[in-house]
Amino acid sequence: MSRSPDARVAPYVRSATCVRVATCFVAAAGLLAAASVLAACSQPPEALVFNPPIEATDGAVGKDNIGNDDLAELGIDESTLTDAVKKEIEATFADATASETTLLSDAGIHFAPLMTEWINCFNAPDKCRIAKITAPDSPERSRLTEATAYYTAEQLRTRPGEGRLEWAIESAQAPSNDALRLVTCEYDTRIYFDVSLADTELGDIIFDSTVWTRRVEWGLRRVDDAWRIESRRIERRSPVERFCQP
Repeated sequence: MSRSPDARVAPYVRSATCVRVATCFVAAAGLLAAASVLAACSQPPEALVFNPPIEATDGAVGKDNIGNDDLAELGIDESTLTDAVKKEIEATFADATASETTLLSDAGIHFAPLMTEWINCFNAPDKCRIAKITAPDSPERSRLTEATAYYTAEQLRTRPGEGRLEWAIESAQAPSNDALRLVTCEYDTRIYFDVSLADTELGDIIFDSTVWTRRVEWGLRRVDDAWRIESRRIERRSPVERFCQP
């Protein structure tokens, strides 16, 4: 029975292909609640502090979408808000948005080259620079160490140009300034070869050519001002159904 490398090792994202950070902020509820507090104060506050930081998820409501109906649902009469309070809310929203956008943009910039380094581990598992791409004492460092040892011993590897791994970021969250959670869609057509007979007339043997569609959650951690892989978890995968498009 053919052993699927994907079952043992979930290959990572390949090159810097179409990073589309689908970033939007669930800020409406928090901001509207803040509006209620601000309306009750005689002087506008110096700043609004969001703890935990605003997360980027699908279906967020921007400040331009916050209307009288939204305020009414929270028991707030929009007419009672002073111009100063409204401006404070808008300014706070803009500051939070800018801060979060900067963080996610920074992660996106570093994500592609990080994954390029990672994918090389399966082209040449004996030369994988594990310490450079994974966070210290992380689950992914342990898993990748075991994976590359297995691929090296079994003489299994992918080959550049033989299939590809397409990916795109579907959503992102920033639990803190030093941690990120990214969800990606992957379409993987790479071929795994058994190269144990490469020096014979048989040459490389195709070991596995399964085409996979995956949805993957990545954990990233900032270490010494550089992003490193903390974890990788496959949320869903199928060799038949292409349930997402990178």
